[in-house]
Amino acid sequence: MNEIKVKHANELNRIPMRNFNAIEMDLFFALCAKMKDQGKRKIRFDFETLRELSDYKPTAVRRFADDLESVYDKMLGLTYRTYESGVREKFVLFTGFKIDENEQYIEVSVNPDFEYIINELSSEFVKYELIEFTSIRSSYAKTMYRLLKQYASTGFFKMKIEDFREVLDVPKSYTMSNIDKRVLHPIETELSEFFEPLKIKKIKARKGNRIAMIEIRFKEKQEFEPVPMIDWTKDYK
Repeated sequence: MNEIKVKHANELNRIPMRNFNAIEMDLFFALCAKMKDQGKRKIRFDFETLRELSDYKPTAVRRFADDLESVYDKMLGLTYRTYESGVREKFVLFTGFKIDENEQYIEVSVNPDFEYIINELSSEFVKYELIEFTSIRSSYAKTMYRLLKQYASTGFFKMKIEDFREVLDVPKSYTMSNIDKRVLHPIETELSEFFEPLKIKKIKARKGNRIAMIEIRFKEKQEFEPVPMIDWTKDYK
């Protein structure tokens, strides 16, 4: 299971959502948005609400249920670890997940001790930001969107290449050329819709020709602009 040291809920932005594809990310954050401030251990949502929030396009009930089950399977892998003053603690956010295809609803059981984390995750998005998020195709661009929103007040984001690979869940086999083409290019292309200007800089190590850091300078667009509809039937990471 994935582990990360958490000192503050904002650091959850840096948790790698391993193996989540873009549709699953949309469903996950739509769930989080609906669970915010519910104050209950078990919460029920109807399929139509989640479809609308996540901009889910396929219409088949079985496929939607299968995607929801896949989301939960991967949610179980989001295990966090805190470590301060010699005290170690591990926990899971979600303790149960029921999908009813007949009545078309799901029930999510939340670990009550860590409800604040759900609230923190969902507080990233006002309504139009969730619309923006679900319009982004690349999972790499989705993760970077969340990070840039966190640093919007400074318009500056910088990360060691090792951390960049971990947080964005970049395959270990990717060379820098692969990262340019499959990670940085989608980020620059898709997020320029919401941040202008958006400039990505690769910083070399002091010795050798190795890339040591990724730096992004950006500014949020002041006005919300409708985004084009996405063909969700296409396969992408």
